[in-house]
Amino acid sequence: MHIAKKILRQDPRNCSVAGNQEVGAFLHNIMKLGATRDWRTVIREATGEEFSGRPMLEYFEPLLKYLKEQNRGREVGW
Repeated sequence: MHIAKKILRQDPRNCSVAGNQEVGAFLHNIMKLGATRDWRTVIREATGEEFSGRPMLEYFEPLLKYLKEQNRGREVGW
């Protein structure tokens, strides 16, 4: 999400990072550290945010809304 929203300034569901030098530099700066530092600290420093699953929930929110609508009234069970 950080790359799509902050670097590309595009909707994460409709963007491409292919050939983008700024994205490449961002990823290179994170990956070049390897295992020398805790990855959570590296992500926090690079993005300014704690690592969480929140962006994934935001990304799939339209699908979740659609599925809830489609399954309304159905009995849930195994």
